[in-house]
Amino acid sequence: MRSPDRSFISECEVLRSIRHRNLLPILTACSTIGNSGNGFKALIYEFMQNGNLDTWLHHRTSSVARKRLGLVQRMNIAVSIADALAYVHHDCGSPIVHCDVKPTNILDNDMNAHLGDFGIASLVLDPRSTTTGHSGPNSSVIVARTIGYIAPEYGQIVHASISGDVNSFGVVLLEMLVGKRPTDSMYGDELSIVSFAETNFPDQMLGKIDACLQEECKETIKAKPEAEKEICRSLQSLVQVALSCTSLSPRERMNMREVAINLHAIRRSYVARPNDSKPHVLLQ
Repeated sequence: MRSPDRSFISECEVLRSIRHRNLLPILTACSTIGNSGNGFKALIYEFMQNGNLDTWLHHRTSSVARKRLGLVQRMNIAVSIADALAYVHHDCGSPIVHCDVKPTNILDNDMNAHLGDFGIASLVLDPRSTTTGHSGPNSSVIVARTIGYIAPEYGQIVHASISGDVNSFGVVLLEMLVGKRPTDSMYGDELSIVSFAETNFPDQMLGKIDACLQEECKETIKAKPEAEKEICRSLQSLVQVALSCTSLSPRERMNMREVAINLHAIRRSYVARPNDSKPHVLLQ
C-alpha cells in the first residue's frame, strides 16, 4: 500500500506541473507534527463553495438541501471533467492517470466543475502501457481504488492506464443520468450500472433516468412538444458515450479527447435544439 508520504508527494508533483481551468487549483501545502506525535501533511486547495458532485446527486444528509441539477447543468459538468481528463491524458507531455475519478472528487464553484484529488495519480507511464494498462518499466502500480468505478481489467492487472480513467468517467456519466450510485442495491448481484444502461438502451432510457431529469424533460415536452425528439436523441447520445467509455475491452473505448469532442457536440446540439437537427455521430 502506498505510504501517506508517497501519496502526498505524488499529489504535490501533479498539481505543481499542470494547469487547466477544470482542475482544482492548489494554493499551498503544509507539513507538521500532530498532537499525537504523528506526521501531518495537508494540501490547501481553493475552496469550492458548492461542494462536490456526490452531494448534489445524492444529498446524503438531511441538513443538505435538495439540489436539482438540470440536464444542461449535468452536460456542463460532464464536458468540464472530460476536458480536464483529455488534458492530463494527452496534453501534459507524459500522460497522467488520475486513478480515482468519482463524484466526490468532482467539485464545484459557481457551477464550474473541477477535478481534484490526484493523491494516487500515476505521474509517469511507459507509452506502451498507457492505453491498456499492461506492465511497463515506468508504470505506476494502482493500490487504491473505489468500488463501483474500477475498470474491469484492474481485476487482472495492477498498472494504471488512461483507459481505466475513461471507464471511471463513463460510470460517473451514467450515474449523473440515472441518479444512482454504481453500488446501489437496485442493481443486485447480477446487474451493474453499465449492464442496466445496456439493457435499457436506447428506447427505454427516458423512463430510467433520474426522477429530477424525468420531471424536467416532461415539463419541457409539455410546453414544447417538438422538443421531445431532441431530448430523447441527446439522452441516447449521452448514454452511448458512457457505454463506449465502459466497454469491457479497453481497446474498444473512446479516448478522452474523443469523449470531449462528442460531449461538446451533444451539448451544442441540445442547447441550440434546431428543428432540423441531425443525429449525433460518435467517433469510432
